[in-house]
Formats: sequence, structure tokens, C-alpha cells
Amino acid sequence: MPIVTLAPDVYCVGVKDPGLAIFDIVIPTEHGTTYNSYLVKGTEKTALIDCVKRPFAAELLRNIEEILPVSKLDYVIVNHSEPDHAGALIELLERNPTVTVLLSRSAKTFVDNLVNAGFPFRIVGDDDELQLGGKTLRFINAPFLHWPDTILTYLEEEKILFPCDFLGAHYSSPHTFNDELHEPAKARKAFEFYYATIMRPYKEHILKACERLKDVPFRMIAPSHGPVLRKDPRDYLAYYEERASGVEAGHREKGGDRVRFRLREHGGDGGEGGGRGGCGGAHAGAVERRGGPDGTDHRSDRRVRWIADRTPTLNSNVPHPILNMIANLVTLNIRGKAASVFGSYGWSGEAIKTVQDILTSMRIKVAPEPMKVRMAPSAQDLEACVDFGRKFAGIAGGGAP
Repeated sequence: MPIVTLAPDVYCVGVKDPGLAIFDIVIPTEHGTTYNSYLVKGTEKTALIDCVKRPFAAELLRNIEEILPVSKLDYVIVNHSEPDHAGALIELLERNPTVTVLLSRSAKTFVDNLVNAGFPFRIVGDDDELQLGGKTLRFINAPFLHWPDTILTYLEEEKILFPCDFLGAHYSSPHTFNDELHEPAKARKAFEFYYATIMRPYKEHILKACERLKDVPFRMIAPSHGPVLRKDPRDYLAYYEERASGVEAGHREKGGDRVRFRLREHGGDGGEGGGRGGCGGAHAGAVERRGGPDGTDHRSDRRVRWIADRTPTLNSNVPHPILNMIANLVTLNIRGKAASVFGSYGWSGEAIKTVQDILTSMRIKVAPEPMKVRMAPSAQDLEACVDFGRKFAGIAGGGAP
């Protein structure tokens, strides 16, 4: 993704992922997505607003290097700590261990569990400011848009709002601004679909944010997914407010709308780490179950010797594809088979216990004790994952629990 200038000394340095077909297991992304990151240079200091998903860290760092050495970066602002926006922070801190991370108090725990190392940080509160020299960044608390850690960042001089996931869209194109798009109707549809699948459960918090932003004079909205909203930015905020208020074309929303809920993306780093450890020595005879979004694919019961179920947590519950997979187990002869559950989570991780209870009710032996890791696994967590995998391999091979 080429560097794009939003305003003098304000740059988009993020990356594009046009080939992404499914986001967080359950959300189809017909037009791919972007992981937007923004660099703001003042006369004295420089700040990066949001990072990108960890697999794209090298591209992000190359983009930053086109403007200044990564070692000269003074601040990184974490508007929201999900791995698709904070994952590359790990590599950035390796390159520049003195950079100060600015984040909300609730984000600190999440980032601690993502980075698994100490780092310089500063907790920012509502209406706190960061002076860069001719550039002033102001922070606006916006919890549950859509995580409890969310803040919005506002650049006073250029009147640009950086709201992270809020007002975003899973839409990738060769162009950066919404007034440059060749197919604006498709981008708008992606914006509305993003609201329905990700933001809609948080209507109360959306209305609070809309009220808070009512008198903020922004001329551009730069979210962390999708196009930068340079044309008619207030129209996009108005859409959120109308939908959250239950008003659409003068009518109340109908209860029959079909909406898929958002699957929290803890799996990007934490899930893969847990998966790697959970397989420790247990590859032989494995039936790995990842499946498609509908969760309908399964293997013949003659091949199933054990079940290792990896699940994240969605709004304190089990994601639909995992429940579908479990429902399909009733068609197989799996009573008495060895099984266990593992996964990563961000908030509270209830899904692991729920799946454990369901498997137990189906008279499946759940052993060893399920394992869960918050965000990305630490070295100690990975050792525990390997131990979990070895114990499970012993049980699956006929050993005692």
C-alpha cells in the first residue's frame, strides 16, 4: 500500500488485504479489507495512530521508514487493542523499545497480554491532549465501540477524527479516499454491513459517541478499516445515529433484520499460539476441525479417535461455527472418545467452559482440563500449551487421563 498524504505531515501508512474472504471466521469480506495506520509528524514529536495485523508488520515498518526511521518514532497510540490493530506493536517495540505507547486504562491489560513484555506506556483519559509541536492530538473515551478499551483520537489543527473500528468498513480498493472510489455504492454497502455485523450490538454506546461528537468540527474521518471518509463525513456518523436510534426512513427498525454478530479476533495471534502448543506431540491420528463459516464439514466417525476443539469467545458465548460443529457430532459415534477444549480470548473466555459442559453432557471424556490463554501466549503459556498437547496425546493414544 503506497504512502498517502491526508494533510500536511499526516500520512496513511497502513496496509491492504484485498484477498481476505472471511474476517474472524464468520464475517464475509467480499472486497477484502485494510488495516489502516496513520503517522502524524509535529515539529517536535511524531506519533503513530494504530498499528496493523501482525502478519503485515514488515510492510507497516517499511512504510514508516519512507517518512522517518522507526527508531525516531516517539509515540504509538492504541485506539483499540484487538490484534488486527495492535498485533504489529510487537515488532515495532522490538525495533524501537523506547517508543511510548498511549492507551486507555482498560487497554493496558489487553496489550500486556498481547506483547508479553514490558514497554513504556502512558494511560490517557478523556480530553487528554498530546502536543507534537504544531499538531495537537486529543483523546475521546468511547468504551464499547466495540471493545471496552476504545478511544478515539482527534487531530485539532487538521480536524481529522481517527476512530479505529468505529465508522469503518471491510473494503479494499486501490484508492484511499471515499471520493476517489470507482464503485462507491459497493463501498457504502460494505460500510452498512460493517455496522450491522460488528457495531449494532452497541447502540447505547454509539448514541453516546454521536452526542459527544456532535460539536466536534471534523472534516475527515480516518478509520482503521476501509476508505478514509473525506466526502460528506458527517453523513456516515448520521447513519450510525439513525440506526442506533431505531429510526430508518421515518420508521422504527423491524425485528426481522438478519444480523451476524461479530467474532472477537483473539485468534490472530493468541489462537495460533494456543493451537501450536495444543498439538504438542499429538499430530498422529489428528482430525483437525477448522471448517468453513457454516461449520458443517466433518470427518467420518471411523477416523475420529479424539476431538480437540479450539474456540474463541463471542460476546461471552460460543461462536456459531463452533456450535454447528458440535451439533454435527451427534451424527457420529463419538461417545467415550477423548476430547478437550482450548482457545484464546480477550475479555473473559466463557466459551471454553461452555463447550466443555456441552461435550460432557454428550458423554465425551473431557481431559486434560481445558486450557485458555488471554490474547497472545507468553513463553510460559506456550510451555503449558505443549504440556497440554502431550497430556492429550497420551489420553488419545489410550493412556489414563
